[in-house]
Amino acid sequence: MLQLVAPETPDDKDLREIQHSQKRFQLAKLLHCTEAMLMCAQKGDWESVEEMENSRKAEITACFSDQNHEETPLCAEALATLIYLNEQIATLVQRAKQELMSARQNLQNGRSAVRIYQNNQ
Repeated sequence: MLQLVAPETPDDKDLREIQHSQKRFQLAKLLHCTEAMLMCAQKGDWESVEEMENSRKAEITACFSDQNHEETPLCAEALATLIYLNEQIATLVQRAKQELMSARQNLQNGRSAVRIYQNNQ
C-alpha cells in the first residue's frame, strides 16, 4: 500500500540530508537567476537585471541566513561560481555606466556648441 507519510519521524541524519537538499535547491535557483541576469546584462536589458536582482536578494537572504548550515564542497563551488558571475555582471554594469557618461558628455558638448553658435549669430 502507498504511504504518503513516513512511518517514523526523521532522525538527525535525515534532517541534515533534507537541509542539504534544500540548500542545493536554493543554490541552484540562485545560480540560474544569476546566469539569467548575466545574459540580460550582456544584452543591455538593465531593467530586467534590476528586477531579477531585487528578487534575488530575498533568495540570497533565505539561502545564507541559516546559522547552523554546514559548508560543503558543493556550497563552496556554488559560491565561487556566484562570485564569478557577479564580477562579470559588475564589469558589464561599469562598462554601461562609462558609455552613458560618455554619451552624456557628448550631449553636453553638443549643447554647448549650439549655444556658442546661437550667441555668435
